[in-house]
Amino acid sequence: MRRYNKRTNMTNDEATYRSKKLKKSKKAPKLALLGVLSLLVVGLVFYYNINDVRVDVEVLPLMAVPGQPLEGKTIVIDPGHGGKHPGSIGQLGTMERDMTLQMAKEIEQELLERTGATVLLTRKQDETVDLQQRVDMAAEASADLFLSIHFDAFTTRDVEGMTTYHKDSHDQPIAQAVHNRLMEKNFDTRDRGVRVGDYYVLRENTVPALLLELGYISNEKDETRMRSLQFHKEASQAIVEGVIDYFHKR
Repeated sequence: MRRYNKRTNMTNDEATYRSKKLKKSKKAPKLALLGVLSLLVVGLVFYYNINDVRVDVEVLPLMAVPGQPLEGKTIVIDPGHGGKHPGSIGQLGTMERDMTLQMAKEIEQELLERTGATVLLTRKQDETVDLQQRVDMAAEASADLFLSIHFDAFTTRDVEGMTTYHKDSHDQPIAQAVHNRLMEKNFDTRDRGVRVGDYYVLRENTVPALLLELGYISNEKDETRMRSLQFHKEASQAIVEGVIDYFHKR
């Protein structure tokens, strides 16, 4: 027998059903609101995490690291020859202008990664740059050092070795520091020493200047070595270490 509630005119079962349905309908907006808030929180966490990663990747490598050994110094690297001045050509077809540019870029990278110095190249590609332009770049930048990179040549094929040139007695200490580091690498070539050189980029420079002859392109053993990426890496490390040695002793 079905019993009716006089106040609602519904059976007890119908009243119970509608009461439960009403409670559920009241809970629905609350659950929806909680869902939206949860998604918002998750979204904010994700957003800031992504931003943290992006900042780490993009910004940190560009920031100067305080206390680096050559921080505040400016170094000009001069890849010898270039453009219509190819320099010497080896027995294996190696062109001096290509080797000097490759070595200069390796030294630049080493300086930037390890020292905090400002680095300028007198040329960044195979182009003609006259000698006075190279000297002017160092003067305009008030450079602390000018490094000219070359590979030597001779009329006979038996001459080999590395030579470091400087312009006067004032630059002899830094020339010796760089040369010592190069010779420590044991490149299996003759040590031709540190010498005064009457080269234009040395003679006309108003800043400390070195010219490095990193082997004889006319000698097959030296030429084979200078074509090696490992040699470029090791020589650039030695040059940078020599520069650091010198400025630390001043």
